[in-house]
Amino acid sequence: MDDLILIIGAGPAGAVAAKLLATWGHRVVVIHRPGGDNERLGESIPPSVDKLLLEIGALEAIGAAGFPPWRGNTVWWADEPARVETFADQAVGYQVLRRDFDQVLRRLAVEAGAEIRQGPVADEDAAAAAIVIDASGRAGVLARRRGLRVDGTGPRTIAVAGTWRSASDWPGIDDDSHTLVASYADGWAWSVPVGPRLRQFSVMVDPARTNLARGGASREVYLAEVAKARPLAPMLAQAALVDGPWGADASVYSAQHYSGPGFLLVGDAGSAIDPLSSFGVKKALASAWLGAVAAHTALVRPGMADEAYAFFNRRERDVFAAAQRQAARFAANAAARIAHPYWTARAESPVDDGIEPDVNALVADAAVQQAFADLRARPSVSLTMGGDVSVEPRAAVRGREIVMEPHIVAPTWPRGIRYIRNVDLVQLLQIAPQHRDVGEICAAGLAAAPNVALPDVLGALAVLLAHGALRHR
Repeated sequence: MDDLILIIGAGPAGAVAAKLLATWGHRVVVIHRPGGDNERLGESIPPSVDKLLLEIGALEAIGAAGFPPWRGNTVWWADEPARVETFADQAVGYQVLRRDFDQVLRRLAVEAGAEIRQGPVADEDAAAAAIVIDASGRAGVLARRRGLRVDGTGPRTIAVAGTWRSASDWPGIDDDSHTLVASYADGWAWSVPVGPRLRQFSVMVDPARTNLARGGASREVYLAEVAKARPLAPMLAQAALVDGPWGADASVYSAQHYSGPGFLLVGDAGSAIDPLSSFGVKKALASAWLGAVAAHTALVRPGMADEAYAFFNRRERDVFAAAQRQAARFAANAAARIAHPYWTARAESPVDDGIEPDVNALVADAAVQQAFADLRARPSVSLTMGGDVSVEPRAAVRGREIVMEPHIVAPTWPRGIRYIRNVDLVQLLQIAPQHRDVGEICAAGLAAAPNVALPDVLGALAVLLAHGALRHR
């Protein structure tokens, strides 16, 4: 294939998109401008990212890079006692310095055949490309040129970080791999390990609402703010600030749209989520993977190009909306105990409701639980498809392409739904009316998908009943 794909930026999103697209046979040029405080940041990469790293072919390289482990969190939130959260099944994530993490991904991109150039983006570079992927982070080179950036109308957040070295083991921490999080009246702080007896301590402040120690040097302002996070302050009593402080804008923004003919806004070039929601790097990696799939589809199946761009746009909007709602829940929890404008301003999420169904919320819904109990109590059933339900083609990812597949469309699912916890709902919708016993329905569902668990089949059946996709005759 000789269609050039130009990628602006070689952070996690740009490097991953470049690696995938080069692996799939495309000619890829990445324009990279090194430097910036992001490369100094420590980040927590959750265990759940391993599945994504495996999909993009980076799991082995990241595992071999020697990053410190991340086994969980220790949280002091809203004046509650310390809460120790250990990852389930002894799963382990990664504590990384961004410069080292990004370098591993760039190396993989180059090994796959991508070309990385340093310097600004020239107009002729973009004009020569079949597709331009903006992965330039907050700079949003293409997003700003095309007037697509939508700066957040909500409160501003500034992150101020510094790296500290302790003379001995950090006090008050049972597991030094943990990320530490502490809220206080007008902000919150977090800390990640970045080396032996080295930790970054960051504070998230609001220039308009945080009672900052204004007028002093940046070091004094930072030290005064870190001291407000009372659970963390004693840890720094015997430690020395060895790098920083430095600041970075951590405010929320999004885009009018994230893709269109010949372009995609990937990772933070499209949107930045509230740091309270966490998992910013995971979001960037997922966005890069899907952006690469959309770009590949547009080039190898031109007839699917519009659907591919539209699918990517919807998914990016969904991810942004879901992250903002999660952050708003955390803020509301703090606001209930700390009556401060910093938290009340963040306790509502001003995003639209058009996101894809939340699987966990579906299964936990009271109507679904009632349908589940009713199914278990019935000696027999006679089910049929709901009257206002249809099965229609909708876009979905299959391998490295976006294709059209049947989905269930209903009043509560106007955009369609296909799977819940790996249970094929379209298939279950066809199976259920053929049997009069719930056990037989579940057995048929398991036979069609041997890797699915029995409770998930029964739960999916309850979801279909609670939302009217199936009904009792």
